[in-house]
Amino acid sequence: MSTVVAGPERPTIPILTAEEVRTRADRALAEARRGMERIEAIPAEEVTSANVLDEWDRTAIIIEDAFGAISLLNSVHPEKDVRDAADVALIEESSFLTEVFQNEALYERVRRVHPRSSAEKQLQKDLLEAFEDSGVSLPLDRRRRFKEISDRLTELGQEFARNIRENAEMITFTTEECAGVPQAWLDRAQRDANGNIVVGFDYPDYVPFMSNSRHADARRRYYLAYTNRGTPRNLEVMDEITRLRKEIADLYEVPSYAHYVTKRRMVENPETVLRFLDEVRSVVTEAEVRDLAQLSEVRAELDGIPVEKADINRWDMLFYRERLREQRFAIDQEALRKYFPSGPAVEWMLDISERLYDLRFERATVPVWHEDVIYLDVLDATTSEFIGGIYLDLYPREGKYKHAAAWPVRGVSRKAGRKAISVLVTNFDRNGLTHDELETLLHEFGHVLHGVLSHTEYNQHSGTSVERDFVEAPSQMYEEWASRHESLSLLRSHCPDCPEIDRSLVERLNAAAKFGAGIDYGRQLLYAEFDMALSSENPGRCLQVWQQMEGATPMGYVEGTSFPGTFEHIASGYAAGYYGYMWAKAIALDMVSVFGADIMNREAGRRVREMILSRGGEEPARALVENFLGRPVSTEAFFDRIRGK
Repeated sequence: MSTVVAGPERPTIPILTAEEVRTRADRALAEARRGMERIEAIPAEEVTSANVLDEWDRTAIIIEDAFGAISLLNSVHPEKDVRDAADVALIEESSFLTEVFQNEALYERVRRVHPRSSAEKQLQKDLLEAFEDSGVSLPLDRRRRFKEISDRLTELGQEFARNIRENAEMITFTTEECAGVPQAWLDRAQRDANGNIVVGFDYPDYVPFMSNSRHADARRRYYLAYTNRGTPRNLEVMDEITRLRKEIADLYEVPSYAHYVTKRRMVENPETVLRFLDEVRSVVTEAEVRDLAQLSEVRAELDGIPVEKADINRWDMLFYRERLREQRFAIDQEALRKYFPSGPAVEWMLDISERLYDLRFERATVPVWHEDVIYLDVLDATTSEFIGGIYLDLYPREGKYKHAAAWPVRGVSRKAGRKAISVLVTNFDRNGLTHDELETLLHEFGHVLHGVLSHTEYNQHSGTSVERDFVEAPSQMYEEWASRHESLSLLRSHCPDCPEIDRSLVERLNAAAKFGAGIDYGRQLLYAEFDMALSSENPGRCLQVWQQMEGATPMGYVEGTSFPGTFEHIASGYAAGYYGYMWAKAIALDMVSVFGADIMNREAGRRVREMILSRGGEEPARALVENFLGRPVSTEAFFDRIRGK
């Protein structure tokens, strides 16, 4: 991969000061407002797809040019004043969009369009649904209340994320409490004046400790702190969010917020979601109990106690799971960091992406928001056409978003000759990845590829602008490349001194991964059911609902924990949609079948690029997937995965 200096034709992300955030946001909103006024001024009888839909897309691009970058910087910029300015700007953007989609004159102009192509038809449909979902057809008093609620929900979502992202709490452990933790972890950890270890809640700190510390009380203390890191305030925020969402349902005179949301998803209604979750429960309950029984056997053996007294607490689960992997499969997640050094692992990921999707990545020198950030041009390997740009922000730092995610900062548009930018944000250990983290890397890069490889006519259909319960499927499919010898064996070419990843290791990795599927999917089921409960006809207070629901699971509720205050997914876009992770997983595992016995099948990769990734949201997801598979989706592979087959 060569390094070049990005030319002026290559779009990049502006690195803004707090004042520039405010100026850029104000300018974009003013210009977008003028664009909407031009559409509104079109005489009804003169409406065409060109003067309405094309103008709308141009205006949407103006918004995206400003707020795509602002949304990213809100979560990754090192300076707090920039993040705070972005908070305010994003609230103003949300308020403007609600105002637009409550405008009856604009609604009427879009409604009068006679689409000339399938893309125009889909855009018109999407816009009309956005009008309807923003209250354009509601009586005036309800419409005004909807806007007040919408603005407030944006504020609350920003506050919820900020309380987690900027939580400065640290936790202290003695040397004795760190017994069993990897030496590399100890070497890089901060210490206080007494020589004690001081850590926060970034994944490279939390997961190795919970997986390896032999001190149960220390694990319990870390677990309690971790599940309360959103501060007590986030419980209040979640309760207000829940109440306001129920009020939206009441404004629309539908039974629940889930009814309001799911009508725009693949599932179409909450009843389909609940049936799907019932199917999962019928399989996962037995698998979860089986997995916990095996962990109890491991604990009994290691601790020298009768198995009937070897209960697995939530703060014990990662620790004994790792011991089981070591004993039965000779898999040590921390030792795997030698197989997957962070730099070579990223190069490997780019390599397999190039091979599968006929791409070429080239490093380029562009302005970045932190010295760790890497920028890559994305080109078509056959034609050398410039496709878009990718930024990689891989390592943790103070004030940065704490999980792993992809930001679709700039979407493509054939009409506008527009190229895409996507950003990968993670919090990995600089020294290397575990196998679980390697899967996460591929998962999030799957979202990035979905963003830059789309080739849609309209900007608003680009990349991951698809139904929420499909958006995870392409990225969940890409996780499978972390578990096949054909792909993993290529890593050696990027790290000749690394231990060899032979077929025996891959088989053991997969066997170890199969164990615990019941626990993992049991947890996913709980998250999805909790989300649907908060989106139901009678939502209740979030912590009380959680205590009751988690208390009914095999490991029960841990007194003093406040998980709902950390559940950022449903404080934002995944409300009444968290089920989508499992729904999309079923689609993803079925799509993998197209590759047959060779996961590096380039012909199949090209089909994924052309029939799924390039299409974005130009067509309903169900139609895209069924066309790709040549049949309806099968859930057989998904339920086999839960069963550990």
